[in-house]
Amino acid sequence: MEKITKVSTKQKLIVSILAIGIILLIISGIYWDYSTTKPNPIGIEQALNPSRDFILTEDSGKIFHLSDHRGKVVLLFFGYISCPEVCPLTLTKLARARTLLGSASQDLMTVFVTVDPQRDTSARLNKYLGFFDSKAVGLTGTKRQIDKVVRAYRAYYEKVPAKSAPGYIINHTSIVYLIDKQGSVRYLFHQDDSPEIIAKVISEHNTVP
Repeated sequence: MEKITKVSTKQKLIVSILAIGIILLIISGIYWDYSTTKPNPIGIEQALNPSRDFILTEDSGKIFHLSDHRGKVVLLFFGYISCPEVCPLTLTKLARARTLLGSASQDLMTVFVTVDPQRDTSARLNKYLGFFDSKAVGLTGTKRQIDKVVRAYRAYYEKVPAKSAPGYIINHTSIVYLIDKQGSVRYLFHQDDSPEIIAKVISEHNTVP
């Protein structure tokens, strides 16, 4: 009987260890899922584009340096002209936020970085953005240049084969990055943020020199 009791105790210990291990795996999985889908705004300026600069080409043909726009609050997001939903919705919300800001929007700049340089020429970007009242500047470049900016902001994009005429769609980061007047990222807007929230946050950062 004593031998049976010892085996039973050992089995209970093994089961307890396994249970603790499973719980830890579940907790770490939840944390990983959250951290990769909902970046934490706290301290992100130290992690995203620490050089606080990048170079691309504007839809007007001019060279764009982020550092040339110190003193402005910049809204940066990645997208492409053929984007069926996220990009036009984002541009519409940003246009509404600009309207809500009124005269305070004078120091606000919106930049739209295409992740489809193969199709989105400067001329096409200029025409597309003209349909929205967001006063956004379209930015393009070589794939290598765009990939460098995407990595700097820890964004992503990927081509996905499709039966539509272009032959592919692009999954991409839908976050809008708020960059302060010194070139550091201070806030991340998500798809569920309303124009009113966007305008409020911009206003708070616009008053900081």
